Amino acid sequence: MKKKFIFDYDDTLAWNQHDYSYPIVEMLTYILNVLGPKSPNPKTILDLEEEIDMQNVKTIGFKMERFPTSFRMTYETLCQEAGIPIEEKHQEAMYNIGMKAFSEERYKEQGLISGAIEVLEFIKTKGDKNVLYTKGDERVQQKKIEVNNIAQYFDEIHIVGLKSTKGFLDIIGDWDKELVYKVGNSIRSDVNPALEAGIKVIYIPCETWGYERQHNGISLPEKVITLERIDQIPEIYDSL
Repeated sequence: MKKKFIFDYDDTLAWNQHDYSYPIVEMLTYILNVLGPKSPNPKTILDLEEEIDMQNVKTIGFKMERFPTSFRMTYETLCQEAGIPIEEKHQEAMYNIGMKAFSEERYKEQGLISGAIEVLEFIKTKGDKNVLYTKGDERVQQKKIEVNNIAQYFDEIHIVGLKSTKGFLDIIGDWDKELVYKVGNSIRSDVNPALEAGIKVIYIPCETWGYERQHNGISLPEKVITLERIDQIPEIYDSL
């Protein structure tokens, strides 16, 4: 019986979190320079940005514009709290710094996680199905797929604004659920929705951001295989 593997993209096939970390560091430095002695301490600034960004998920979702908008709003909020006039040039600078998270050049330079292509190729040689199920702005995710030329390794590609149990069920279709595996790094977006859909999970944890850290743990740990690296999948394949 052939298996179906449903892969996440960000921080599963390609590192992603640090794409946002570099602009956050630049934002922090910029604000400290602009506000000077009226700046709060760095942790306060970082906590505020994360709080604003989490709130913006509710209104903007995972569209590309959310992240730079959160930078601009962080600057505006800090100015209001410090009694400093908000300047348009700094609003624009904040937004532009946030947009650096979506650098095509960085996508090309970093490529995929070591071993990812080999795993996708291995699964194809077994006659199994590879499916990509990735969350985010379609413009951003499609560009990542294109610059890394990975569409060729997948039988299906699904880019969605939010992963859900229903989304998993639609992808599973009539396939035997005992032969379907979700491969991902997020308990909130990958592991638990897949478990709720009745399939097994190969969980490869890594550092992530506030939104993905909001969960109550793995709901059905007995159906989860935890690995340190994606290139370990061929080693456990025969036991799946």
